[in-house]
Amino acid sequence: MLEALKGDRWTDKTARLIFPVLVWCAKNGKTITYDQVNHWIVDNNLGHSVLQPKYGWPAGAVGHALVELEQEWDEIIPPLNALVVNSKTGMPGDGARWFLERYQFETDHIPEEEWKTIEPAVVSEIHGAIFSYLHWDDVLEATGLDAEPVDPGIFDEDEESSAVADKPSPLTATKVLPGEGERGGWSYEGESEEHKKLKQYVSDHPDVLDFDNDEIDFNQTEYLFASADRADVVIGTGNVLWGIEVKSFISNDADLLRGIFQAVKYQALLRAELKAKGCLPAAYGVLVVERELPEELQNMADDLDIEVYEVKVNV
Repeated sequence: MLEALKGDRWTDKTARLIFPVLVWCAKNGKTITYDQVNHWIVDNNLGHSVLQPKYGWPAGAVGHALVELEQEWDEIIPPLNALVVNSKTGMPGDGARWFLERYQFETDHIPEEEWKTIEPAVVSEIHGAIFSYLHWDDVLEATGLDAEPVDPGIFDEDEESSAVADKPSPLTATKVLPGEGERGGWSYEGESEEHKKLKQYVSDHPDVLDFDNDEIDFNQTEYLFASADRADVVIGTGNVLWGIEVKSFISNDADLLRGIFQAVKYQALLRAELKAKGCLPAAYGVLVVERELPEELQNMADDLDIEVYEVKVNV
């Protein structure tokens, strides 16, 4: 078990209790209030009722456990403890600020006035990252904790009983987006044959991007967004979508740079469309190139969380 979760104090015991619940919330696209945490513990006879602010301590222990796991895995994990929020503001408590700043900015020295201005946007971005993270089951397994059954009834009575499990798949959602079916589009008359060939190859051979062909539910070239932007390829597996930009060997460094930001845009647009359809915003941007990215561009792609694949079709 992770060191941050060990111990016999109330904080330690409660952190072990709520960790699986927060994983459930992350996988189901829900935040949870301090009061809902308290009700869940009391209703399941797992402890006595306490003042809501006290739950900031076990939430912090969850955050420190993830930092510990990050060091073991050598990768960044979204701060799960940020899902515990104030019922009135929808914001995590002050104790979560260090984790939020560390994740979003890799610093904890943002001036107070500036933080007050940007906090809502930061929290929204981080909640999206938590809901989109694909490895919560692995995280829970690494803690050594058992997954506790969660009764969706702990959430607001007027909400649907199972906000996540009942959310539609992004591949089957029927809610129509504004203007869907009437979207305009950009002219692509200048598309090179090399680009067309690479794009079609990626769509026809998704295994080159490490996809399991048997798990693919959606595969479309020239995917048209509600914004009238087009993605070269969009591939879906289960509840997750990938927006893919391709750049053939004829692309210069400036074009490769544009490709990175195109992938960033696809990710943002896919997540927005999924939210609009009532689905979890699980979407990612990918760049496919035919030559190795210059180190500076690869570092930029890494910083922006854009996965890059080198696939040689025209060369």
